Amino acid sequence: MPRAKARTNVVAGGSPLVGRADVLARIDDELARGYRLVTVVGPPGMGKTRVAKAAIEQLGAERYLERGGAWFCDLSHARDEADLVHAILVTLTGRAADTAPLEELSARVEHELLDAGDALLVLDNFEQITFTAPIVARLLERAVGLVVLVTSRERLGVAGEVVVELSPLVCPAPGSDAPSEATTLFLERARVAGGTVPSDLAEVAAIVRRLEGIPLAIELAAARTRVLSPRELLERLGRGHGVLGAAKGSEGRHATLANAIAWSWDLLSEAERRALARLSVFAGGFTVSSAEPVLGDDAVTLVASLRDKSLVFSSSSGRLGLYVSVREVARARLAELGREAEVEALVAHARAFAQEAERFVEARTLVRPVPGTSAFADLRAEKDNLVAALEVMKGLSVAPGDAHARGVLAAALALLSAVPADVALAELDGALSALSGGALPMTEAHVRLARQSVRCSVGLYAECLEDLAWVAGCADLPRGIRTLACVYQGIQLRYQGHAARALSFHVQADADLREEEHPRLRRMNDACMGRLAVDLRDEDGARRFNTRALAACEAANDTWLGALALANLAQLEQDLGALDEAQALLERAVARLAEVGETQYESIYAGVLGDLFFERGSPEEARAWYARGAGFLGRVLTQRQTGILHASAAALEASSGDVGAAREHLLTARACAARIENPVVRASVDLHAAAVELAAVGTPEAHRRASDVVASFGAFGPRKDEFETSLDVRFAARMLTRALEGEVGSARTLRVLEAERVLVSPSGERLVLGRRGALWRIALALVTRHERGEAAGLDVLGVFEVGWPGERATVDAARTRVRVAVATLRKAGLRDTIVTRDDGYLLDPQVVITREN
Repeated sequence: MPRAKARTNVVAGGSPLVGRADVLARIDDELARGYRLVTVVGPPGMGKTRVAKAAIEQLGAERYLERGGAWFCDLSHARDEADLVHAILVTLTGRAADTAPLEELSARVEHELLDAGDALLVLDNFEQITFTAPIVARLLERAVGLVVLVTSRERLGVAGEVVVELSPLVCPAPGSDAPSEATTLFLERARVAGGTVPSDLAEVAAIVRRLEGIPLAIELAAARTRVLSPRELLERLGRGHGVLGAAKGSEGRHATLANAIAWSWDLLSEAERRALARLSVFAGGFTVSSAEPVLGDDAVTLVASLRDKSLVFSSSSGRLGLYVSVREVARARLAELGREAEVEALVAHARAFAQEAERFVEARTLVRPVPGTSAFADLRAEKDNLVAALEVMKGLSVAPGDAHARGVLAAALALLSAVPADVALAELDGALSALSGGALPMTEAHVRLARQSVRCSVGLYAECLEDLAWVAGCADLPRGIRTLACVYQGIQLRYQGHAARALSFHVQADADLREEEHPRLRRMNDACMGRLAVDLRDEDGARRFNTRALAACEAANDTWLGALALANLAQLEQDLGALDEAQALLERAVARLAEVGETQYESIYAGVLGDLFFERGSPEEARAWYARGAGFLGRVLTQRQTGILHASAAALEASSGDVGAAREHLLTARACAARIENPVVRASVDLHAAAVELAAVGTPEAHRRASDVVASFGAFGPRKDEFETSLDVRFAARMLTRALEGEVGSARTLRVLEAERVLVSPSGERLVLGRRGALWRIALALVTRHERGEAAGLDVLGVFEVGWPGERATVDAARTRVRVAVATLRKAGLRDTIVTRDDGYLLDPQVVITREN
């Protein structure tokens, strides 16, 4: 089925918006008057985000969902221009953007917005990046159909901006208990929280007036009706526990809300206050188990009590956490307990996560057995806590032995691919410096094994092998760790395209393992030798080693290594042309990797599944798998895998007729190839690039050049060794050969129902064009040229003349109208039917036309 872009990323549901009808009407009115930048401003806790989402649901449904879409972009983590552009691109495309310069990402955002046409984009939480407002102004200038709704604590200050100030909810007048927005919110949230819903509305009116109609403060107060009556709430506020009125002139990010939280703090027992203060050292959430080393034996009781008081929340994943505003207040209270108490809590947290990191690193380096579900997925969720713990170990004067804790924390973050490669390398370098002296050789080995992995991912191959050589040659280490380094030397050499040298290290490791009992390392080495055998076209060896590794992994419940053996067997079947068998094995492998949270390997083999579906002639499935793989790989800068994946995706888009998308992928692939010295990546990019050129130009000369590229990898070609020793190169060569022979995909039929002005796409979609005269005329012109056997494309001006006969327009205006028309036809079902080439537009030569009157 052709790929259809979603027109919104907002899911209806959640707690309903109470009040704000006047604000939504004002936004609607400003948009109707032609203003394209509306900024909703207000203090914290005022409900700006909820209003913005309601605007999408209520206003976007009428005006944008059937056009370019209505999109919600969360900027709460954005800190600079690059973060802003990246977040918008992720929102519009549904996938993480690849690593690229700001200018390139900006151009891609502009392309997406131009392609969307009339669209509503909400930029939420803009206050910390108001200096990037010129980027928003530029997007509005370039994308004339775009409307932007911003939520912020201050205006953007650019031309054409309309500011809508968000005020507190309407409260009853003093002495009145008449229903109002504020009392409605209190009663609704009290009911949902399971608290006491009062019958005396006068007390409720007094409470919401005390809380100044601030929605979040009202919601916190309503939650307290689980333990306090409205009268008790009002009495506490009257004794000064809320002091919200005094905060009007206060400064600071959460001034008003902080007072509401301070009131909640006063309701706690001394033990609860101490627990909440100590919980503030957690970053990104926690579990009861991780809280126990910080809170002590009463952790379960204390966390449950704080959860009941709504000071601890539970996410959909089951993790617990503190809202940022609550955490800031709690952290201030921890500081008030004295520096000694604050440091003690920070160090308890850091050492607890260092122990978790050590267990993970030992499992990853095969020192410790790992259960079938692995610790990988659980520890990845603790990324923020690991980072915070590492900072404590770096910044505090702690015991000398904590150099070990710093080392394993840095190693865990690197092995989890939880931080960017440059950050990981800096932390690992610092950890090694702290370990100088050689007193902790095992810790140094863990750090070096982690560093070699990161170095390999960014193409620092020589430095990677230096780390492995150190581990392999350190006499103070157990033999198993030294053998592991030997196995990794083989892996890294295979990554670099040196299969014969790689094999020698695995053979040496195999010999060493015959003398020492290390079953998990043997399983790993067998799987590696099986993968090398696939590359070297040794079918017998590939089946023998991978089958043996898989059986051993199944017996030991070793899900990760077992999945890798399955993937190796799948790639063997694909290389042999048994695509059904390959698909079944590969889908099992990816499912297992997802089960244990092995995101990086899951992404790598998602890309391989993309290759498989590409080879099967299923472009939609291939495209989806490539997108899934690219989402993770692009974020962690795995240059080898990212380059190969995008090169394959480029060839896929070229085969589907979307040369623009093909070139975009190829740009990423070439950038990766340029950053690393890797013959496999270079060969894959060269082969897939030839397929893109063939699709883009379609001339005999392009056909000859593509044929020459394929021949260079043949039995007598200068690059035959790359073909004979790399699975990825052979796949790329097969796909280019198919493109040359016109074999990608199968014959497809486009039905033309002239009397009804209907097209039925090869995949079965009906395009009803009776009232879309321009689209019908363009489609019919392409059909007619296809029937006549015209090989050249119809250029932009030719398409414009066909679609809008007799009209006059500038070249730029004509180009824009044609591009929108072609994009509309593609989205309606002709994505893989209309081909874009340098000389213009045409139908895929493989399409068969049938006309029916």
